[in-house]
Amino acid sequence: MTDDRELADLLGVAPPTPDPGFRIDVVARIAARARRRAALERAWRQIVAFTLIGAAFPIAQAFGITWQSAQPLALAGAVLACAYLFAALTIHGPRPLLARSRGLLRAV
Repeated sequence: MTDDRELADLLGVAPPTPDPGFRIDVVARIAARARRRAALERAWRQIVAFTLIGAAFPIAQAFGITWQSAQPLALAGAVLACAYLFAALTIHGPRPLLARSRGLLRAV
């Protein structure tokens, strides 16, 4: 993004003369677009995940699976989830988790 014409292709309209404010506007719009796209992807991922979780119980019940028969599988899943969390904390350390919570506290 070194040329005003290249930047104008991103917005559709070029300034009549070289303008530093134009470059800042383009970068701000691109960043806002990227944030919106990332937020939309996160929202869809959550919608799909919770829909699948919510649909799993009625589907399992339709196949005749009861809580008593599924309890060992649920326990194994919980153990695997705890093992994954422990491995992630061991590999990455607690800094990413703590950094996010610190950032949330600073924003308040």
